[in-house]
Amino acid sequence: MALALSTAGYAFAASILDEIQLISGSSSTTISDNGPGDINPADASIATFSANFNGWDILVAYGTSHAPDLSPFALDLGVMATCAVGGCTQPLDVYFTDVGYTDASRSNGFAAGFSDTQSGSGEVTASAWYSNLNTPFSEQNLIGTIGPFTATDFSSTSDGSNDAVPDYSLTLEEVFSSAGDGVVLFSSDGNISTETPEPSSATLLGALALIVVTLWRRRILIAPKKTANSTTR
Repeated sequence: MALALSTAGYAFAASILDEIQLISGSSSTTISDNGPGDINPADASIATFSANFNGWDILVAYGTSHAPDLSPFALDLGVMATCAVGGCTQPLDVYFTDVGYTDASRSNGFAAGFSDTQSGSGEVTASAWYSNLNTPFSEQNLIGTIGPFTATDFSSTSDGSNDAVPDYSLTLEEVFSSAGDGVVLFSSDGNISTETPEPSSATLLGALALIVVTLWRRRILIAPKKTANSTTR
């Protein structure tokens, strides 16, 4: 079953240089667009999962890029992850990155938004960066950090500067941790854009929920057949 990205009428650029990285303790996996571990064949987007990533059950990690443009957003990263009692002694770190941004239309710098729906005891923090080095996962210039959230919440931040020089890269990071005293479930969505996100319209959040359901069903069907490549960051 082919899974193509169709969300709220947005048209996405065909970047294939975007990457997702999962890190927890000594476990590290990098998934490239259309590479092993990416279960979404659409360009400019990656979807992956892991039933036991250092104790974490990653139901889905889903990233979408709009490179080289910043509108309607530049990057969006959604994660659904859960952890059983005592199963996750180390945090789960999820990155999404892309290179080759050329949009110079920003007047007030970059904006980053982050929302989290959470049950159980734990916390999550999101960070965003831009880099004139134009390299994947570069943390050269911090746009901002949001959180930590310990319950359902939403916030946004901006770097207020306008010194990104084309071509530049963008990176999102979401870090999850469990308090260890019960089952915790996170459903999060973060994005980088030039507009301050609103809580009622966090980019693609509703569409992501539909995608997650589709990917969850697909995951059940293909889980014995597909695995992600493991690398060291």
